[in-house]
Amino acid sequence: MLDGKRFLCLMLARGGSKGVPNKNIKALAGKPLINYSIEAVQGAGLFDRMILSTDSPQIADVALAGGMEVPFLRPDHLATDESSALDSIVHALDYIEAEDGPYDYVQYIFPTAPLRTEAHIRAGAEMLVNTKCDMVISVCETDHPVQWMNHLPADNSLQNFVHLDHRGRNRQELEKSYRINGSLYVGRWDIFAQRKDWFAQDTRAFIMPTEVSIDIDTPLDFKLAELLLKEQQHA
Repeated sequence: MLDGKRFLCLMLARGGSKGVPNKNIKALAGKPLINYSIEAVQGAGLFDRMILSTDSPQIADVALAGGMEVPFLRPDHLATDESSALDSIVHALDYIEAEDGPYDYVQYIFPTAPLRTEAHIRAGAEMLVNTKCDMVISVCETDHPVQWMNHLPADNSLQNFVHLDHRGRNRQELEKSYRINGSLYVGRWDIFAQRKDWFAQDTRAFIMPTEVSIDIDTPLDFKLAELLLKEQQHA
């Protein structure tokens, strides 16, 4: 509980991952990937309830053993490759509100960010409460300047790929750019219920270090996360 208000944690974990099969419960440096996020959520000490939305009984069993609640299995139409995470969040929050009433705050957690810690979760929530903004989304600095990025046409031409003002300039001379890193989304329950979106009138960035901003989507992401976690374990 934070600021004397009711606070819900919601985690989504679909069973049909393609890039890394069964990634949410695949062993990562000695334990299921999802357990890193469960332990961080529990360690933050903020939440009145910690809910998992999944379509997979296997993922549900792992999460229940770790201490999450799994009050329902997600409908099949919300668990396809084309399904929107926002639709799954709305479904889960509607279910919880019907069962337990609305909360004051909700934090949405991806289970695919194993380097995000309880300190990040707590700091993001405290930013929301202390600034009295509507929503907070975590970001990190991009690995390469956005000024060096562009779409490619069908013929792969690089004409006008980099703007004239940015050609030949060192990275340090260019303005920093940031990307959403998938570690946390936290906001006011009433605002999300109204907008069905994390981008509200006053959504702010919670900046995290790039080295803890891995969001596992590919086998390479998985290997890199495992390397970093094993280094931490042996430090």
